[in-house]
Amino acid sequence: MMVRFGEIKTIVTERSTPTGANTRIDLTRCACESSATHQDDGSHWMGFSYMDGLSWAQVTREERFFCQHLFSLLKEHGPTTFLDYTNRRVGICLPLDAAWEPAYEACFYRDLWYLKRRTGPLFSPKRTFDLCLFFEEAILIVEAKAQQSFDTDLDQLSSFAADRDQVGKLTGVATYVVGLASSACPTTIGCNEVFDGPLLTWRDLAALYGGDATLLRADAVYDPAQRDTWSKNNQGGHMTGEELLSAFARGDDLCVGRGGGLCGKRFAEDARSGSWRTQRYQTAPGSIPPSPNWFLLEDFSKAVTGGVSEASP
Repeated sequence: MMVRFGEIKTIVTERSTPTGANTRIDLTRCACESSATHQDDGSHWMGFSYMDGLSWAQVTREERFFCQHLFSLLKEHGPTTFLDYTNRRVGICLPLDAAWEPAYEACFYRDLWYLKRRTGPLFSPKRTFDLCLFFEEAILIVEAKAQQSFDTDLDQLSSFAADRDQVGKLTGVATYVVGLASSACPTTIGCNEVFDGPLLTWRDLAALYGGDATLLRADAVYDPAQRDTWSKNNQGGHMTGEELLSAFARGDDLCVGRGGGLCGKRFAEDARSGSWRTQRYQTAPGSIPPSPNWFLLEDFSKAVTGGVSEASP
């Protein structure tokens, strides 16, 4: 029977009492209450002609949509199942019987600063955590991707690593940072350096929650082509080291991006091993590096050639 939102649905059933007599029981509840456990894959919403007959829930590829759905599952079922999976997958040991509070789009630094009467350090007022679980002795930060992988923005990966230290300093409790992405998403070197263990996957989480259709969609929307999508600083796309040397020879005005910057471990290993020739670097036009992870094309050339032109004998 179709029940519209707000209608009252009455179910009549019979139950045996301890004396053996059958008692008629009316189970009356609002249809909006019974819908709380519905798997919101979007199929129950009316589609729209301008979306080819689909609902927005069936069209969106935004990880925030999928994160809010996971948050609702954590609120409905409790965090124990999720934490047990995280412990096994990542290799950490978070207590399962503790009083954990899940949070979604947590603007942690700003809101804690206001709680403390706007005193003390304010690391990043607009920084939000996709998902977060709070407990008296630990904090678990979950950063998620759906359509993209984590290597599209080196600055963002660096900020994840900084969060672990900054949140720990502000709270004095153990802080863990884990990544969540499609099962098809490759694990990059940057992920291994930043997160506390292997990536969680949407597909694994879907299995934990009875094959949840929305979480399965989150796993399926990953697009490998989006690995080269420009970030806010990566306005010049990607170039290999060989292409960067050619650009330098032409006199192009570029900045080069690599996690940790010119003096970081990643670029140092590129230069030492010679892998810089085929390594793809983020680039941005101009002569002012947008963050510490960026450096001038001239400095790149000096680092990989020792200041000597490759055309020199």
